[in-house]
Amino acid sequence: MAVSEDRKFTKEQVYTLLEGAKGKTLGEVDKSHQFARTLESKKITGIAGDVIEQSVFGYKKDSKQECDIEIDGVLTEVKTTGVRVPKRDLKNVSGKKGEAYNVYLGAKEGISITHVTFEPPIQTDFNTSHFWEKSERLLIIFYEYKSYEVVPASGYAKFPIVDYCYNSFSQEEKDKLRNDWEIVSNHLQQVYHDYLDEEKRNEQLVGFTHLLRPNLLLIELVPGFKRKATGSYQKPRYRLKQTFVDYIVRGHFDKSRANNEIVLKESFSSFAQLDERCHALTLKYKGKTLPELREMLGIEAKVKDISAKCVIRMFGTDCNRLNQISDFQKAGIIAKTITITPQGGRTEDMKLKHIDFEEWADRDADFEDSDVYDYFCEHSFLCPIFCEHDSNDPSKTVFEGFKRFAFDEDFIENEVRRTWEDSRNLIHRNELEWEYVYDKQGNKRMNNSGSYMGAPNFPKSSEYKVFFRGGADVSTEKTRTESVNGIRMLPQFFWLKGSYIANKLQEIPYI
Repeated sequence: MAVSEDRKFTKEQVYTLLEGAKGKTLGEVDKSHQFARTLESKKITGIAGDVIEQSVFGYKKDSKQECDIEIDGVLTEVKTTGVRVPKRDLKNVSGKKGEAYNVYLGAKEGISITHVTFEPPIQTDFNTSHFWEKSERLLIIFYEYKSYEVVPASGYAKFPIVDYCYNSFSQEEKDKLRNDWEIVSNHLQQVYHDYLDEEKRNEQLVGFTHLLRPNLLLIELVPGFKRKATGSYQKPRYRLKQTFVDYIVRGHFDKSRANNEIVLKESFSSFAQLDERCHALTLKYKGKTLPELREMLGIEAKVKDISAKCVIRMFGTDCNRLNQISDFQKAGIIAKTITITPQGGRTEDMKLKHIDFEEWADRDADFEDSDVYDYFCEHSFLCPIFCEHDSNDPSKTVFEGFKRFAFDEDFIENEVRRTWEDSRNLIHRNELEWEYVYDKQGNKRMNNSGSYMGAPNFPKSSEYKVFFRGGADVSTEKTRTESVNGIRMLPQFFWLKGSYIANKLQEIPYI
């Protein structure tokens, strides 16, 4: 695979081009006038990448499944991606600049690599696949998406180019990517073998992206494979999960992370391997009480969350929370210790994701392109289960094992979409209201901080499995930092209803 002469560079040339662009906005470096197109179209997917490729590097855009450029004879793929300071860290970056500011930057989205290859012969060798050829060596350019609202394509002109990095995956990461890719390839090979007729084959492939999703660690397939109104089929691309890209971004800007990173002594290259590991731990520790586990694992008696600490030690590491383990962070695995009764009940509501209301302001936003959709597609849950036999005696609580689940297509298309659409309708129809809490005499109730109790009329747990709830230790005028339609409120989070979790866990077997 060779590139044209206008795509050949030396590393020194790349350095000169990108160092010259750093600190400037996308609009300032737009010599090829990409933003002129925004006069006719408000939405242009990939305009930031178009500016980097056609204005900074100066080569024309194409859709070939080949690497973009050659650097000192080495084929390299150029990717441009947005980074942003999460809202929760805005208070931490106040007054900071340069490296002190950049360490708080995280990935805004995943990175699209290339189209999934469907036509025979199906690719069977990972090392020569289009996916690996385009992802083996990445040159990633970061621009800062300096907004918490959806901006039109023209708004990207104000976003600054922050930095860039060369990225090569570790052997451990390559093994995970290989396993993900082979899951997709093997599935397609089987379908093509079983269904020789193209139309029947396409019918069989509808929804396969959702079917494979729970088994993919670092890759996601977007958009879903489905029939369009025109009769043709929408086909997916390979995309690195936002959780994995966030790991790459934070590792680039925070050089000290390697010294503090928490990794498993024995990692896993697939969910199947993780399941094997969890099963082995279950065989070793199932039925042990908390005091027995504490003694076996060498844990001090004064530890606050003893059950979570036991699981951390089971995995051979030591940290405050399971979700600090980078192996879990990369794959979007949310580890949550669950305590049940012998009947399987009493599971608390689960706090999920902070809500950025930028998509709610965009009336034309599509659910399948939303950050909310991506979040529920990318994340899965690993639940260590403990059974509480006596609520008054924690020493009788025993370890039962592990369960793992991901959100299926039906849940995302019905429950998550319903919450997304209903909350957006409240905003767009100006029906969002503040609902006060009243006592039996009809008076507004006050909390201990002296503020009136209440919340916006967003979807609540009484009617929704995925609902909104504010997140703060106390509710005061100072902590109500979010403003939607002029209504001040606590920062809002998605929550998952406890009864749904309890029912879901009862449906699935222990690993």
